[in-house]
Amino acid sequence: MATEEDVELTVGGNVLRGKLFLPAEGGPHPLVVLQGGLGGPAESSYGNAKGFAEHGVACLAYDHRGTGYSDGEPRQQFDPWQQCRDLRDVLTQMILREDIDGDRIGLWGVSIGGANSMFVAATDRRVKAVVAIIPPVSGWSARQLQLADTLAELEALIPVDRLKQAQGEPAMTIRLHGEATPGNPVMFSDHEGIEFVEKQIHHLPSFKNAITISTLDRLFEMEVRAYAERIEQPLLMILASEDTVAPVEEAREMFERVPEPKELIEFPGQHYEILSNHFPEIISRSSTWLTKALSA
Repeated sequence: MATEEDVELTVGGNVLRGKLFLPAEGGPHPLVVLQGGLGGPAESSYGNAKGFAEHGVACLAYDHRGTGYSDGEPRQQFDPWQQCRDLRDVLTQMILREDIDGDRIGLWGVSIGGANSMFVAATDRRVKAVVAIIPPVSGWSARQLQLADTLAELEALIPVDRLKQAQGEPAMTIRLHGEATPGNPVMFSDHEGIEFVEKQIHHLPSFKNAITISTLDRLFEMEVRAYAERIEQPLLMILASEDTVAPVEEAREMFERVPEPKELIEFPGQHYEILSNHFPEIISRSSTWLTKALSA
C-alpha cells in the first residue's frame, strides 16, 4: 500500500501545502509532480497521485501560492510564470530528500498545469520527462474565450485593480466557472466545463469559484509555445481534437517544433468534454507512459 505524507514547502516566504504519496517499497523513488487546471486545488489530484505511488513512483500534489491550503496573497491569484518559478524551488526541496531520486523527476499537468509543466521542462534540465494534457500554449489566445464587449470590460478593470491594490484594497475577483450575465462576467461558461467542475471539483473544501482580475493579466502574457525547441526531454502531449478553450491548432504547431522523443495522442471532442468522457483512459495512458519514461 502506498503511504501519504502531508508536506509543507516554504517558497518565497510562503508555505505551500500538499501531499506526497510514496510507494510501499524502500526508495529512493522517482518523483512525479502533478499540476492541475486553472482553479483546481491539489486535493482534486490526490487520487491520481496515489495511483502513481502504487506503480512505484513517488507523487507530489500541492496548492499554488495564494490558493487552496497554501499561504500567499492575494487569494485566488493564479500567476503561471510565478507558479513555474515556485515549482522549480519545490523540485530543489524534494531532491534534498533521501527517499527521492533526483535524477528521475517527471512533470504531469492538465490544462494550464500542462503548460506550466512544459515551460519548466524547457528551462530546468532536472526534469527528465513531461506529460501535458490539453495545454493552452498561448496567453494571447486566451483572450478569445471572452466576447469582445466582455473582454474590453475586463481589460479595462486590470489597471483599475492594480491601482486599488496599490492603495491597500483587496484584489478584485470574477467567477471562474458559471453562466455569464450582464455585468457579472465569468472566465469559463461552456456547459461541458461547468458540468465537469461541478462534478469533480466544486465539492472540495479547498475549491473557491473565483480568480482575481490580475490573474487575467498574467494569463494573457504567457506564451509557452515560444519555448518548444527547448523541450529536450521525452514529451507526451494529449489533446482534444476540437479544443477551442486551449486552441488545438496552436498546441499541434508547438508539438511539431518540439525535438524528439515525443508522442501525440488526440481524443475526439472539446477541452472539458474529453475529461468527462475519457478521463480514466487519459490517466491510465499518461501515467503508464510517464512511469516507463522515468524507468528508462
